[in-house]
Amino acid sequence: MRLGQFYLKVGLFALLLMFCILFGVSLASSGTQRIEGTSVSPPAKSAVQGAVVQARGQATAIQPSPSPASKSTIAKTQPTPTPAPVQEPIADHDNSLNRVGNKLGDLLQITMHHGIKLFVSLFDAVLGKG
Repeated sequence: MRLGQFYLKVGLFALLLMFCILFGVSLASSGTQRIEGTSVSPPAKSAVQGAVVQARGQATAIQPSPSPASKSTIAKTQPTPTPAPVQEPIADHDNSLNRVGNKLGDLLQITMHHGIKLFVSLFDAVLGKG
């Protein structure tokens, strides 16, 4: 009976330890991404569409003007360009909400950093290697 309780406690401790390690790795990777800048994830769909619209606008501005004789044939083959969709500006309250989220994430990261240091120092004290 006592051996079963021991294995249950060891199993629960192993699960807790695995969660803490994975959570620490997640925090470390998010901190690294914040310091280094952008991540490897693909860009958002709206950013890609905006770049395509800008590229179309530049391509039409660079084209040379055709001769008067070929204007009629080009007008028949080229479709008329469609106007670019107007993008709405980002609201100011979204920026403040992002700041609050970033500060809360920083606080959590600092708390976890010191918690991990405390946890390691407890192991060092128990094992006598500190």
